[in-house]
Order: sequence, then structure tokens, then C-alpha cells
Amino acid sequence: MSLVIESIQNPKVKQVLRWREKPASRRKEGVCLVEGAREVERALRSGWDMTACYVREGVDFGFSGMRMRPLACMAEVFEKMVVRQRGVDVLGIFQTPQHRLTDLTWPENPLILILDGLEKPGNLGAILRTADATGVHAVVLSSVQCDAYSPESIRNSLGGIFHVPLVDASRSEVQTWLDREKIPVFQLHLHGSQSPYTTDLTGPLALVLGSEDRGLDGSWNILPGSRLKLPMTGVVDSLNVSVTAGVILYEVVRQRAQK
Repeated sequence: MSLVIESIQNPKVKQVLRWREKPASRRKEGVCLVEGAREVERALRSGWDMTACYVREGVDFGFSGMRMRPLACMAEVFEKMVVRQRGVDVLGIFQTPQHRLTDLTWPENPLILILDGLEKPGNLGAILRTADATGVHAVVLSSVQCDAYSPESIRNSLGGIFHVPLVDASRSEVQTWLDREKIPVFQLHLHGSQSPYTTDLTGPLALVLGSEDRGLDGSWNILPGSRLKLPMTGVVDSLNVSVTAGVILYEVVRQRAQK
């Protein structure tokens, strides 16, 4: 019979708790914590490298290609290791994929999504979910202020984070890369003059969305490109950034499907 981890003093448990409580150490060591059987399976199907797997005592979890046997933990121990204590019976520890701007490849007609200064991991996860659904070829994080591989971001992505290449770079690096690659840039801007519904979005493009509170950083003004703005007929002047991403990405999908 397999042994069951019964104490939070177990060295493996203490390591997981350190990663959970000190995200900076987790990021430094290049790992992320994936909670839930569905999410762990999707990460494995996408080829992510799992280094450890923990399950709540009594839970039978297995997946074709798994290289290790899951370690069972008593319920009270397992619940200390995860953020979501209800409905979660599996915890996978994965190596965080490391993509660079120079590693990115795309087809003849790329769709690149750039998120500048984003602050909330929940919004980032929701955008990654939409990016996967709409066929985005890469998501580039430009000077973001949130943890892309936090449990909240991973959960909200519903597995999208496992499928779409994700690159984290400084704002200046991203802008230099865009200029070098000659990818047409379309900024979603509060003071934009073009509607996405009357703008041709069928060619290669990079969509740039700003942070929740401040929008796009002023340094983007020096980069050539088009400024788009969603039509607003009410008293509010902006939408949640994840909603904005969904609206504009599906407009790209609609236009390309009709081409």
C-alpha cells in the first residue's frame, strides 16, 4: 500500500507551501502549481513537463505518459497546498515554459496579442482563454504587473495558457521587436479614431491592449500603427480589458472567415 503524507512538515509539502506563499521563489525556480485534474491533464496533453503530482487521499488519478506516481496526502495536508480547497483533488508541479521573442514563429498571416502593463491575473487568464479559442499565435506580455503563472491566472485560462505560446518581456524589448519584424500594429486606445468594424483586420497584425486602470503606456505613441476604439453608446467610456480582448479578437475571426 502506498504511503500517505500526513504532515505539513514533510519536506515536499514544505516546498510546495513555500512556492504558494512566496510566488517570487516559485518564479525564480521556474515552476508553477496547476490545480485540478482537468487542468493537469490539459497541461500534460500540451507537453508541459510535470515534476511532481499530489492527490487528496483516496483519489485515483492517472494519465497516459505520466512519469511518476502521484503522492497521496491527507485531506488537511492537501488543502494547505492548494488555493482552491473545494473541488480540487489533484495538484501538479510543472516546469514553466520559457519562450523568448526570438523563438516565436507564425504562419503567413499571424495574429499576435500584446498585453501591456496588465495588473490582474484573473483578467490575464480570461484573455488567454479567449486567445486560445480565437487562434492567437502568441501572447506577448509587455511589462505586465501580474503573475502569468499564478493559480488564478491558470484557472481562469481554462487550459488556454497551456496551448498559446506566452512571452514575457520589457516594453522596450517588445516595441523594438515589433519594429524589426514589421508586423502591423493596432492599438486599442481610449482616444482611438477607428472602429474595428470598419477597419481591415484580415492581414498580419499585432493587437495591443493596455492595463485595466491606465490603458496603454505613452511610449506606444512613437510606434507607427492604427488606433482602434470600440463604439460606446452608454455613459461608460471603457470595458473590462478581458471583454475588450474578446470583442476585438472575435471581430478578427469574423473578418478572416469572410475573406
